Amino acid sequence: MTTATGASMPGRAVHRTPAWVAVGAWGAGLVGAAVGAGAIVGVQADTVSRSLGAAAVTHGLLALAWGAVCLARGRTVAPRAAVVGVFAGIASVVTLLATTPTGTSVVAVGVFIGLSAATGAGVGWSLRHPSRRGGGVTGLIAAAAVVALLVTPALGSAQDAATTEPDGSFVPVVGHEGH
Repeated sequence: MTTATGASMPGRAVHRTPAWVAVGAWGAGLVGAAVGAGAIVGVQADTVSRSLGAAAVTHGLLALAWGAVCLARGRTVAPRAAVVGVFAGIASVVTLLATTPTGTSVVAVGVFIGLSAATGAGVGWSLRHPSRRGGGVTGLIAAAAVVALLVTPALGSAQDAATTEPDGSFVPVVGHEGH
């Protein structure tokens, strides 16, 4: 438990966030924002997909901020709200996939759900098993490597889905070679 100044009370465990939970939130936030942005500006964008896309972008930005605050404070911030946010984010992205299946990447949605579920499970674990010690740098580096391996292809597939015409052809992306 912490005091109003944020100091730990002696003998009490606080809800420490393992470093991988915050990094997982960042990965989910990046993918969610990419899927949402693709729905907003995609070739097949309509009012419904733009609205759902705005919700996904907002969720992604909130996930990025939440992860940063948790790492900065070294503990789980608003854990119950974070778990609710996980479910809300999954619902918005799955609804987007259901309403605009050809303009939304299944790979990106799968990575988003996986990272979101892992983040929610980590938050739940930290609520059930409070600890006085935080995660180490090794855990942070390992989590960042795993998230990078998952997020990088998911971002590419989100862009591909956003630039796909209904007939399966791609809208060319303007390159900036030589600049």
